[in-house]
Amino acid sequence: MQNTIHVHLLYNPKAGDERRQEQRLLEVIESHGFTCQHASMKDKGWKRFKDKTALVVVAGGDGTVREVVKRLMNRRILDKPLTVALVPSGTANNFAKTMGISPELTDFARCLAAWHTKKVDVGAVRNLRGSRFFIEGLGCGLIPRLIDRMKDVDLTGIDTPQQELAVALAKLLEIALTYRAKPAKIWIDGRLHEGDYLLVEVLNIRSVGPNVILAPHADPTDGALEVVLIQEKDREAFVDYLRRLQQGDGAPRSVPWEVLKANRAIRIRCEHRLVHVDDELVEHKKGKKIDVAIRRGVVDFIT
Repeated sequence: MQNTIHVHLLYNPKAGDERRQEQRLLEVIESHGFTCQHASMKDKGWKRFKDKTALVVVAGGDGTVREVVKRLMNRRILDKPLTVALVPSGTANNFAKTMGISPELTDFARCLAAWHTKKVDVGAVRNLRGSRFFIEGLGCGLIPRLIDRMKDVDLTGIDTPQQELAVALAKLLEIALTYRAKPAKIWIDGRLHEGDYLLVEVLNIRSVGPNVILAPHADPTDGALEVVLIQEKDREAFVDYLRRLQQGDGAPRSVPWEVLKANRAIRIRCEHRLVHVDDELVEHKKGKKIDVAIRRGVVDFIT
């Protein structure tokens, strides 16, 4: 890789020690002979990439990754394609953990030197107001309820991401004990599945929320999506799983609920009012269809 690459560094001022992290990243990038411009995600001009830009470095969490991917997807078809490198510094970092991307700057430096890229898929969304795609997942039931309830949780005194994740996990367990399963119909590559569900998730990655692994074998580079269906009959097993997570049990190799692979398209009709698209909540008319299609290899990520 020639050392004439221009880098656009974007960082989330909420994620980590902003000033120190920014300076250290600049030092690593420039040590490879690259030129670099940098901007906070709060700056109005962060979306403007120079014509010579070849790499976008993102320092932040899952929400920051989504914002950058959204910007790249909105570029014109004739615009120069850009590669993305991620330095995870958010709370959950679910996307980075699935991709095996380390938060350590020494690992980031090795990634820049090796320049090994993977093409990441996204889910294209139709019939859901204000949402066109996801990079992590889309779903109804327990996860949107958790996102909604966490808005009212007082996080004063929470000093670390680990503490915030523990609070969110406890809240999810509380919800899972009493949440009423609701009817839904899900077509996966044309095949119908229906029942009363606590959770329906279409996932590009393994985990959601407070690092809850729902689809252990999900891979955002395999050209497929995983559909997780947790029914009323699975409640006890799911609650037990959350309790084991609280006790520090490691990542499961398998899960006791249904996980199905979608290679083409998914359609969902559910009686849930709230739907999440990545970390964003969308109000949806009950029973109205949501269509998801797979868009393969949309964004190049350095891993």
